Amino acid sequence: MNSNKLNKKSYFLTYFSLAQFLLIISSTALLLSGVLFLIIAHFKTSSVTPSHFTLMIEAGVTLLYQGLGRFGLITASLFLGLLLIEVVIRLRHDNLMNLWRSIYLTIILRRFLHQDESSENQKDDQKAQSVNPIHKSFNRAVRQTVIELTDKHAIVCIKLPNGHQAQNILNSMDEEIKYELSDQVSQYYFSAPERQENKKWFIGTKRD
Repeated sequence: MNSNKLNKKSYFLTYFSLAQFLLIISSTALLLSGVLFLIIAHFKTSSVTPSHFTLMIEAGVTLLYQGLGRFGLITASLFLGLLLIEVVIRLRHDNLMNLWRSIYLTIILRRFLHQDESSENQKDDQKAQSVNPIHKSFNRAVRQTVIELTDKHAIVCIKLPNGHQAQNILNSMDEEIKYELSDQVSQYYFSAPERQENKKWFIGTKRD
């Protein structure tokens, strides 16, 4: 299959990272809103006569609870909207199992690519931990990796990290990535990666 004919800007590849972000912030907002609700309930059930200062705190917490709740519901609705569109696309043109497998394998591949950012330095007979800026740049980029599986093909999109050294790390992993992909989705044959702009693509064709 000619990789140039594949849709490298499919709905899933385009919106996966946004959907993930919306899920994280909506879950966080709703969780914090729930905690604040419990705090407000504690204020209201307390037998101690509230002071003016306590009432001011309760009013502030209530406003924050309401704001976080609304924000969480809005972002959760946006996430569900994106998910619903993808589900409809899969039902019409593919199948839902490939959607769940795409999400799972995206998480697996991101973990596989992750590099340890901490490094140990020896100075004056003392060991100190420091952050490797090259690995930090590398990890920031590969956290946006997405893999999409369909009944016909698999597409892996890896954002190229900033910096020559960080890109060299990614380039040196080409064979390891192909091996990992072949191990995870053995029903696809992956060709050599290709670079387009600031992304690297691995294209897999389903075996007959």
